[in-house]
Amino acid sequence: MELAYACSDADTDLLLIHAGALPSEFFQLRTGFAGEFVQRLVNSRLRSAAVFDPAGSYPERFREFLLEARRHPQFRAFDSPRDALAWLAAPAGQPGTA
Repeated sequence: MELAYACSDADTDLLLIHAGALPSEFFQLRTGFAGEFVQRLVNSRLRSAAVFDPAGSYPERFREFLLEARRHPQFRAFDSPRDALAWLAAPAGQPGTA
């Protein structure tokens, strides 16, 4: 929730997250942390882009989560900061952004 408050204080509804800033529990889906975290971002109406190392040694189930997150309308996973920033900069609902 601190991220949501910080975004509100900065008068933005956009958030860029680097995988290195996420706790290890995020990558272990059995903890439920990733789902709860993403749901809180969505409930806070934050359009969030997260950058994950494409060569990262993530668990298989987490890789499946990333595949789904590449199409999510509010929380999207990317391999590069440039692609993440481009998605955040594009108006919501534009082709390739929703």
